[in-house]
Amino acid sequence: MQKLAISRYTINNQRFDGKIKYALVSDLHSGKKTDIEPIIKALKDNSPDCILMPGDIFERLDGSRPEGKTAGYELIKRAAEIAPVYYSIGNHENGGTGSWNMIKWRKSFFIEKYFEQSELDKIFNCGATFLDDGFVIEDGIAYGGLTSGLINKERKPHVDWLDEFCKLECPKVLLCHHPEYYKKYLKGKNIDLIVAGHAHGGQWRIFGRGVFAPGQGIFPKYTSGVHDGRLVISRGLKPSGKIPRIFNTPEIVFIEINNS
Repeated sequence: MQKLAISRYTINNQRFDGKIKYALVSDLHSGKKTDIEPIIKALKDNSPDCILMPGDIFERLDGSRPEGKTAGYELIKRAAEIAPVYYSIGNHENGGTGSWNMIKWRKSFFIEKYFEQSELDKIFNCGATFLDDGFVIEDGIAYGGLTSGLINKERKPHVDWLDEFCKLECPKVLLCHHPEYYKKYLKGKNIDLIVAGHAHGGQWRIFGRGVFAPGQGIFPKYTSGVHDGRLVISRGLKPSGKIPRIFNTPEIVFIEINNS
């Protein structure tokens, strides 16, 4: 059973009606050997009101690699038995894995990615609310999902729909896989809570700081923790792969919102 770090943050926001606890579950990268039991135990032990999954639970949702998806579907299904699950799309779900800035040739040889509908249906049937550049309103709170822009030829997210989202008078929670989108696209937006993953904590952490993250480069700013009192970043759940994690235990995050 893999080791799992549990991080807890408290955010004060008077726009929320009372207290609410979120679990942030990101970057599982489901594979044949993925162990979800520590994650399920942490969710059960901490009893979140909602579970937020901002992408990269799977490697792909294009009909390929079926042998590696079982753990991802099982995680969603069992998590949804604990609390409502909201799920948005990362760069691996849509096949747009090339988030490294130096790979310029991908723009010239772009191949449009797609989602296999049967796989999206299976996520829905597992109990998750699937958010693809859109939002829903549940119990007086709006939940939106900003899809990774790496599926698009211009390699930028589609943000026009956020104008309608941000005009809502209710509290707003945005699932956004890429934390590097915050500074460029989201910082000036009227959004109460933004949750992200993607950076895997910087993969190697030295003195509490990540060493490298795709889309941000060396010693990136957005790899973990709380920024500006509303952006919360998970270090992700995938254990060491070809590039090992050093001083960087896989992490599940719990966020308590207080209206004080």
